[in-house]
Amino acid sequence: MRNTWAVCKREFKAFFLTPVGYVVVGMVALIAGLAFSISFTMHAEVTQNPTMYAFTAVPDFEETFLSPYLVFCGMLIMFLTPLITMRLLAEERHRGTIEFLLTQPLRDREIIFGKFLAALGVLGMMMLCIGVNLIIMGWYVEGVEPPVLVFGLLTVFLMGQACISLGLFVSSITKTQIMSGTITFGLTLILFILGNLGDDMPATSPAPEGWPPVLRETVATFYAVFRGLVVELPIDAHAKEMALGVVQPVDIAYYVLFSAFFIFLTFRALESRNWRG
Repeated sequence: MRNTWAVCKREFKAFFLTPVGYVVVGMVALIAGLAFSISFTMHAEVTQNPTMYAFTAVPDFEETFLSPYLVFCGMLIMFLTPLITMRLLAEERHRGTIEFLLTQPLRDREIIFGKFLAALGVLGMMMLCIGVNLIIMGWYVEGVEPPVLVFGLLTVFLMGQACISLGLFVSSITKTQIMSGTITFGLTLILFILGNLGDDMPATSPAPEGWPPVLRETVATFYAVFRGLVVELPIDAHAKEMALGVVQPVDIAYYVLFSAFFIFLTFRALESRNWRG
């Protein structure tokens, strides 16, 4: 544990020895603050005159403002995460310090969890920026339950944690920061596009009625598997209900398993040096 903490402190300090840490946290503070101000102002206008905006009554605050805002913050962090993770292991390899690090009396798990916790520390600073907005919201808006705000913030944190685990794995298999950041951003973008695609996919099989039964059944099976992956795999797909304060174990399990899977792959990537010589 002591070695893990030492790696974590070294990595966390490294974020703020360069402009990267300040830029990432500053971008989250600026964009999340602007989005909060604009969305809150628009919601106030809709509340004053709902019929003008095609509402028959005052819209629900949590559905029309809180949940979309939290999902937006989660997506903002998703696309900024590559700036955090691209340096974790790829920079060590690019500078030639990875071999020095691996020859130290450190276990792989101490290196991986140390760097993972350091990235979570930066993510925690982003959460503070978003948390300030939520505190202001809870202060001025009546009827908003504090547990809903806390759970919404936890939702954003889980989304960020999942993206960090993905980026950590990509950083472990790439040789430069640019390559690591680009691939992580590309994978995140693909997951985001899949999420939008899944919303428009019909539940029924697209196989025409005139096809032979065996072929229709085969197409239906493959389509059901593909649709299931497209609907369930995207990182933001499990955040919408959670952002409303709806606690479902399957959603939490998704983020835990997602992170565990890519940390496991990171272990395998580091261990591969043994059989590669």
